[in-house]
Amino acid sequence: MPTVLTELTTDEFKALLSDFYAKPIKRTKMTMEEVKDLAQRLNNRINVPLISETREDKIFVKIILTIDTFLYDHLPNEFYDLIRSTDMGIDEKEAKRLVRRLTQLANEKIDIPYLPEAAEHFVFKFVIGIVVKAARKTLDFEKVRRESDKFVVPDSEEDVEKLVE
Repeated sequence: MPTVLTELTTDEFKALLSDFYAKPIKRTKMTMEEVKDLAQRLNNRINVPLISETREDKIFVKIILTIDTFLYDHLPNEFYDLIRSTDMGIDEKEAKRLVRRLTQLANEKIDIPYLPEAAEHFVFKFVIGIVVKAARKTLDFEKVRRESDKFVVPDSEEDVEKLVE
């Protein structure tokens, strides 16, 4: 039975290497519009003390870019690309496992010192929850993002799986 590895051309291998070793500016999967939209949605839910709304928007853009880069670095692009597909995707059990692992890992690897710890946890759960939920079969990033205003982000780490139900 042929596999992608037996049929992988030199150009396809170079494309894999290019994705894997992409420069930091290219280590994202979200579009500018998606980042701006999520930043606005976060800004509607979180208040950064002593900062104007305009500056909050910019802060949330940077935070989402940080999380997007983190996901690019910790998920194979073949998985991250599932957020754009409704006919392929992961099941609920796998989504629950993945959202738990990724939110824990993001909390270990990323520090946002200007946000209170509770707000930092909320941001990780919100953004990672949207991405993982969008990777489920029959869903995509656009649909999940549009419905994110109804997205309930649980307070406890034990309930983090509810993000993808």
